[in-house]
Amino acid sequence: MEKPTKENTLYLVIKQVYFDEILAGKKKEEYREIKDTTWKKYLLQENVQFKDGVDVLPCLKFPEEEVCELSKAGDICAYNKGVFPYRPIEYKYLNLAVGYNKDRQTMIVEVKDISFQVMTGRKGLAIFYDDGENIQIVDDPVKANACFWEIVYHLGKVVEHS
Repeated sequence: MEKPTKENTLYLVIKQVYFDEILAGKKKEEYREIKDTTWKKYLLQENVQFKDGVDVLPCLKFPEEEVCELSKAGDICAYNKGVFPYRPIEYKYLNLAVGYNKDRQTMIVEVKDISFQVMTGRKGLAIFYDDGENIQIVDDPVKANACFWEIVYHLGKVVEHS
């Protein structure tokens, strides 16, 4: 098995309750919202373009005819018929730390798989919205062309703990 390195390990800060659940083997996934400010940490950045002062990530996963116009424009919030058309950085491990204190607890956890899903709200319903001038949250993907996506790290065994 490959050993954790800076290149194959993603560092994330989490709350103590989730840290304890992962350590106990109860929590098997770690979720992170993909935002304009964080996508570079999670997604492959091949062929990134710079348009109108913004980095634009081209779709990397599907033929162009299978990708909606918002995705073609590099919008990471495009619903794209429920398929996230970008590829993740294939991290092998997560380095999880509780908070930012110098003497915080840390652990390294194996990543078994990586997937994407539409984020859900408090009632467990997916969050879709119309990406027009007036953003309105809707609960039906037929009425929406955008959503909030999250990356899901499916966790394996704890490799290190301190």
